[in-house]
Amino acid sequence: MANVTVEQEFPVSADTVWGWVGNTGDVASWIPAIGSSRMEDDVRHVVFTDGEPARERIIEHIDAERTYTYQYLDGPLPLQHYQSTILVLEAADDTCLVRWSAEFGAESAEVEAGLATAIDGIYSDALQELKAKVVPV
Repeated sequence: MANVTVEQEFPVSADTVWGWVGNTGDVASWIPAIGSSRMEDDVRHVVFTDGEPARERIIEHIDAERTYTYQYLDGPLPLQHYQSTILVLEAADDTCLVRWSAEFGAESAEVEAGLATAIDGIYSDALQELKAKVVPV
């Protein structure tokens, strides 16, 4: 098993950030690697910008705690297991912290290492894009 955790501070309220993050069907609006996204019941359908589709099941969504967890069902990544949680934590002075973590497994440690690098990059790029969208200019 491998783990990735990316954190990003935001100089806006947790509610502002959760307004974007908590809308599970609209992740394409702030994750640059995703070209389109939509929900069908508890399954999120995404199409990556390279045209590859994937499906993820939202297994827990708690608005009051500003968090949700999802599992990768299928798509282009060679994952045997993948579960990810995104959490928006309120901080001092109307700021917040987003923590996005994943636990996953693949057929080998070498494949897991490559996936860890890719997932870290996707999460980091997404949180930078989200920050650009929610922080007033």
